[in-house]
Amino acid sequence: MNKLMTIVVLAFSVCFFSVVTGAEDKDVALVLKTAGKVQINKSGSRSWQNTGRGHRLGSGEVVRTGKNSLAALVFTDDKSLLKVRANSNVTINGKRENNSIIKQIKIGFGEIWAKVTKQNTRMRVESPSGVATVKGTEFNCLVTDGQFLVFCQEGLMELVNQFGTMLLGANEMARLTPNTPPQRMQGDPNDIFNLSDEGEKESLEIEFEDADGNKKSLIIDFE
Repeated sequence: MNKLMTIVVLAFSVCFFSVVTGAEDKDVALVLKTAGKVQINKSGSRSWQNTGRGHRLGSGEVVRTGKNSLAALVFTDDKSLLKVRANSNVTINGKRENNSIIKQIKIGFGEIWAKVTKQNTRMRVESPSGVATVKGTEFNCLVTDGQFLVFCQEGLMELVNQFGTMLLGANEMARLTPNTPPQRMQGDPNDIFNLSDEGEKESLEIEFEDADGNKKSLIIDFE
């Protein structure tokens, strides 16, 4: 990261965090990008609403995507990224502790990709077949046919269910089922997971008012 980009990120971290937490402490993530049909269900609501870029997600909101659709999210504490793939149902939970958010992602079905940006950031991914906990890691998770499939691209992950525990390293895959302990998988992850656009650059523009009531905008780029 060059010096200019570092300054931009630091400015974003200070200004954006203060704006978001000052407006509504319940916000845990923002919708960075949508493609196709993306809907949300707010906690306690019976109806689904279409959503798009810039929507603020509170803890407990559910994101679902249709065929050939995508939702890209960014967490408001550390800019960790989450992509909800097509035909997926994912609940976003977050609990603030000091200046960070403990992230809990629950996959009902479908696939996600995530990039946790800091080593001290905790993210927990839950499925009916088991749980994956991560710190500073890039990974994919897929829930299909009663299986929880995990691909660790970078870093280290811990997989847990009632039958056992496993540590998963970089470039390794594993399978969790409701009746067996975690098991390592062989093969090409491209045959199982959607890895088509990982690492692409995204940008988000945030509009806010300063202490004097002047409207300003802030643009931040992500990879």
